[in-house]
Amino acid sequence: MSGEVALDAEDVLPSGERLDRLTECVARLDDKTRAIFLACRLEGLSYQEIGRRHQVSTRRVEKHIAKALLLITTWMEGWQP
Repeated sequence: MSGEVALDAEDVLPSGERLDRLTECVARLDDKTRAIFLACRLEGLSYQEIGRRHQVSTRRVEKHIAKALLLITTWMEGWQP
């Protein structure tokens, strides 16, 4: 069992609640911003790849990512489970 970390409900519950809150926030993004944000964060695509996929400039991708991060940061800031 070397390297394993035991977690109890107190550790897991807040993480699950945080994930639920993040999921709710991402769902509130407009469709284009959500798709671009998830392509970056979940698929690991570069801004250039995302731009080609969504037929927008790399600069527009940057703006969508910034918009998503601002909303998520604001939504999560100060949140306590």
